[in-house]
Amino acid sequence: MKQILHIFAKDCRHFWPEILISVALVGALVWIYPSTWLSKSGLYAVAGGAFLPGMLEAGVLAALLTVLVPVSWWLLIARVIHAESLVGDRQFWVTRPYEWKKLLGAKALFLVAFLYLPLLIGQCLLLFRAGFPPLPFVPGLLFNLLLITAVIVLPLLAITTVTATFARLTVTLLAGLVCFIGYVVISLYLSDNASIPYRDHVSLPLAFCFCAVVVVLQYASRRVWVSRLVLGALPLLLVLTGMTLSESTEMGRDYPRAGAGQEGPVRLALLRDTPHPATAYLDRAKQVQVSIPLQVSGVAEGYALVSGPVRVTVDAANGSQWTSPWQALNNQQYLPGTSESWITFQMSRAFFDQTRSTPVTLHFTVALTRVQAGNVRSIPLPTQDFSVPDFGICSPQADVFHSRFFGIACRFALHQPNLTYIRARWMDSPCSASQPGLDTGVQGDAWMGSLESSPADFGIAPVWSPSIALSNGTKMEGNQPESRYLCPGTPVTFTQYNLVGRTQYDFTIPDFRFPSYQPIRGSFNGSMGFDITAQ
Repeated sequence: MKQILHIFAKDCRHFWPEILISVALVGALVWIYPSTWLSKSGLYAVAGGAFLPGMLEAGVLAALLTVLVPVSWWLLIARVIHAESLVGDRQFWVTRPYEWKKLLGAKALFLVAFLYLPLLIGQCLLLFRAGFPPLPFVPGLLFNLLLITAVIVLPLLAITTVTATFARLTVTLLAGLVCFIGYVVISLYLSDNASIPYRDHVSLPLAFCFCAVVVVLQYASRRVWVSRLVLGALPLLLVLTGMTLSESTEMGRDYPRAGAGQEGPVRLALLRDTPHPATAYLDRAKQVQVSIPLQVSGVAEGYALVSGPVRVTVDAANGSQWTSPWQALNNQQYLPGTSESWITFQMSRAFFDQTRSTPVTLHFTVALTRVQAGNVRSIPLPTQDFSVPDFGICSPQADVFHSRFFGIACRFALHQPNLTYIRARWMDSPCSASQPGLDTGVQGDAWMGSLESSPADFGIAPVWSPSIALSNGTKMEGNQPESRYLCPGTPVTFTQYNLVGRTQYDFTIPDFRFPSYQPIRGSFNGSMGFDITAQ
């Protein structure tokens, strides 16, 4: 233990500038990051509790700081590991009575003291500033540190141990980045960019184990080329793992088909009489994106359906056929009653041109997630922050003068909330004492949250503040859009949904004619997440 503390004290004396930079950036993050949720109320947080107008874009600085903090770790890790280099055969520290286990322990203690501890304290302060008591979130904070270790810290440590200098470390990281970008570009070029990503439960544990093995191997034996081969095998193994997973197998496992004779959870059909007919846009040189309006019915009361990936088969009149892979272009929610929606898919431009002038039959298979309504909370909209149990902390979005409300902003601790359906009523005119009843106006709604359960999502900052875009927030006056308003006291309803099961649903659209495609994608299509809502 004495040797560990000796090395730790030596590193603290030598690398205090790097320590200061890293800690200062974490402090700046704690200072500036609250602007990401305060800005949605028309204010930005700065030092001393003062405020600056939203025009200063402090949110951009907050996003930049979430990048600069890991960059400072890069510098910190490189400097402290290269102080006792593990590459070559002329390391001065080998002649000293250093045991590799104690040397590794000293480096680990250094990272705990000046990387993990400042970050953990900063995350606790951010949770406190956001209105969340940090103590109940300690397990989630520790899980998030584990994710940060697997994604950032351990890979940096492993690469640092097999490089001799900071310059070679930098070149290695840049080369890895170029290879990764090249792999992504080639994958998108050779495959359909709408294809679903497989559910990957292997890559993170593999990366964690391989990087940990490299670090221990280097400190124990300093076999540089063996460590480099192990580290180089990791991306190859990850690529092979992705190639061996069958998309159809994954979908069949995650979305099993219903039994024979079992009624489908929804009825989907082509919506023929609509002011917004089917559209087609040239998405890429060889792809056409098609969006088709649907009529939705048959969802049971107290339930909802979330549409996921879709697969389509097109049967042409001449007997030719085209089948798509599973595509993740649909993220619609279906509620009880009759409503209107869209289904979107990409298809081969050559087959589209071949069948555009003749009727075709479309066979769809849609992956559906069935959810059941749980807790329902209706809260009169206040003029300041309000807490929604099991959801988060919300506030009305106001203009700069805080005189008009044009939306709702919410923030969450460590991860997104459970899937929640939010409803409120818009007013066409600014609120006043003589306003009509709060049950009048146009309903706006939005979905927020996820069905995935995890103690925390990966992130440098522990507070999530995504935008909640209630539908029907604008109206058309002539050709000019005008904003609607939310009035104080308007009931805002939060309905949480719980997972029931997943399945696949088939339906067919006969005698369909593709529309002529346009070269530029328009603003009204299914991929934009636009829903037609009956008012």
